[in-house]
Amino acid sequence: MKLLTKTTILYLSMTLLLFTIGGIIFYFSLRTIIDENISENLEQTQQQVLDYVRKNGVLPAQPSVGSELLLFTPADITVKDELRDTFFYSSYEEEELPYRELIFSVKTNEGLFTAIAGKPIVESDDLIESVANSLGIVAGILLIVLFLLNWWLSKEMWKPFYKTLDGLRKFDLGKKETLNFSPTTISEFKMLNEEIKKMTEKMQSDYRNLKEFTENASHEIQTPLAIIRAKLELMIQSENIPQEQMKMIQDVYESTNRLSKLNQSLLLLAKIENRQFQEEQQIDLKNIIEKKLEQFEDMIAFKHLHLFPALSERKGVALKMNAQLADILISNIIGNAIKHNIHGGKTIIDLKSNTLTVSNSGNPLDIPGEKLFERFQKGTSSSESVGLGLSIVKQICDTYHYKINYSYAAGMHTVSVSF
Repeated sequence: MKLLTKTTILYLSMTLLLFTIGGIIFYFSLRTIIDENISENLEQTQQQVLDYVRKNGVLPAQPSVGSELLLFTPADITVKDELRDTFFYSSYEEEELPYRELIFSVKTNEGLFTAIAGKPIVESDDLIESVANSLGIVAGILLIVLFLLNWWLSKEMWKPFYKTLDGLRKFDLGKKETLNFSPTTISEFKMLNEEIKKMTEKMQSDYRNLKEFTENASHEIQTPLAIIRAKLELMIQSENIPQEQMKMIQDVYESTNRLSKLNQSLLLLAKIENRQFQEEQQIDLKNIIEKKLEQFEDMIAFKHLHLFPALSERKGVALKMNAQLADILISNIIGNAIKHNIHGGKTIIDLKSNTLTVSNSGNPLDIPGEKLFERFQKGTSSSESVGLGLSIVKQICDTYHYKINYSYAAGMHTVSVSF
């Protein structure tokens, strides 16, 4: 959920809650005021009756129309003043209406009377309902206006932030372009842009230094290794070296080859992590797999492997990625399945529109399957391997957000890549 949407929803929710609480408080306040007003009116009526009797000695005339009530009945005893809510049949409304009445005693020249002064409550309820409806309509309109106003203001205020976010999204560490932001008058965003600019400039500087160091170190290591290998090859071809020393020279030569391969693999991993393979194009995986199978043809024949490539009936699968990385990805997965298979074993390659699955019948792993894609993880039976082939595959998959998975079932190791 976007920040603007979330803040707008929160603002709307809080405003709605405040309006609701305010409406409830207003309703009960208005109801209390009107109730007190009715009671005061009844007490005023009582006082007017008592004043009239005190002055004239007789009861005042009872109202013949209207909804207000004033009744007098002869009484034998004096009653205590009582204020209560009840129902009373109104001949004017022709129905029973809720009333509030005040009962009190009146003593005239003609004797003692019990007086009942009443006032309908329904009129106050109607008034409250009308006021509440009016306030509800006004509150609804205010809510809509505040929502639109808040949304527009928030959008304008957060515009510099989204421009900064867009600039970061397009920022490429491998390019020499510096990150520039649009000017803003908001201090917090101005500080944020300045700090991000400093950080990205330092990242670019560190990246260039690391890249230069990696390339130089690899070159400086690879050159003496090539010289050592060339001299060892000359010594191996010599016929004057004793057999025991020849064996030692061959061991040194194999170790040198392994060291060279390790150096190249580590350099490749560093380049992938540093996003140095920027060029991308449409790659047909089916073509690459078929070429790799031709390259591994001798090894497949040497190990007498039974190959089951489910490719002929499949259409080509096109992916947009770097051609060199695509070649390394397929080469490492298929090469790993062939290299670690048993003699006379099976290798199954299945390419679908969104998945590549390669299975082989190699011996069970002596390391946990979840560590297979970690660096320098290899079984004891793979002493010649540098333990980086599947780590490179994992790094390539991470670069293109592909999902890679390993499983072992029914004697078959399976590596699958989901595009």
